[in-house]
Amino acid sequence: MVLWSYNLKGNTMNTFFSFTTILAAIMAVGAIEDCGGHCAGQENWLMFTIMVAIMLVSGIMTILTLNKGQ
Repeated sequence: MVLWSYNLKGNTMNTFFSFTTILAAIMAVGAIEDCGGHCAGQENWLMFTIMVAIMLVSGIMTILTLNKGQ
């Protein structure tokens, strides 16, 4: 919570990329869930791949947008 409060002081792009990374990871896992075994074979590997790519790019951008002198 302290980190989020710190980011709200002016580094909004870092906050945006942080939330995007977390949400993309959640969506990637949700894309390959198999409905508890009731819908076997219905995994969405294309969406999983797209969400992993978004997660990686957002994670890298989160690191790059950190303020190093503050």
